[in-house]
Amino acid sequence: MSTHDESSNDVVIIQTGDNAPEVHEGLAAGDAIEVVARADEGIGDRLRAAEKRISAVRSEVTGDPDLTVEYFLMQRAQSRVGELLSHDLEHLDPKEHRGRVDQYHRYAEVGSALLYRDRNFSGGSKFFTVTWPNFKWWPYKFNDSASSAKAWGGNILFQHTWYGGRRLYLVGLPYVEFPDFGRFDFNDAASSFVSLP
Repeated sequence: MSTHDESSNDVVIIQTGDNAPEVHEGLAAGDAIEVVARADEGIGDRLRAAEKRISAVRSEVTGDPDLTVEYFLMQRAQSRVGELLSHDLEHLDPKEHRGRVDQYHRYAEVGSALLYRDRNFSGGSKFFTVTWPNFKWWPYKFNDSASSAKAWGGNILFQHTWYGGRRLYLVGLPYVEFPDFGRFDFNDAASSFVSLP
């Protein structure tokens, strides 16, 4: 079961090694997953599993206040890593961010997306280490603020909270960066996020 309109206009950005990013526009969710799977079957499998989790969250959690609170508390506990790493990165020049995050990845599973407030990796950033349903919530407080990103592995930005609306897939094998979401009419539009384990 898909979690959003199959006629949507999703965008996939894939970067392999130091090659320029490949951009695939105008895709439905299933097509986006297949594009990613052709580049890396493991990430494709994790995207398929993420679709099932997103569907379960949207059909079971969002309609039950108790489950919603429990879900938030679990995600919040996991987000502590992102909060700590965001504080570490805020004192570095954005040109140093990739090296520092690569260092984290050498010795820990730390998540995967560094979202910047402005284009060209400037204006402050937040490091997302966990799937997050609502960018309005603390500790991120980053709703409709992302304009560029550096990311590792597989990630999905969603236009609306609770994983709804258009999607921007950021897939790095192992790393991807994209300096201007405005190219896809996604500037200052992200409201939730899925990080693939």
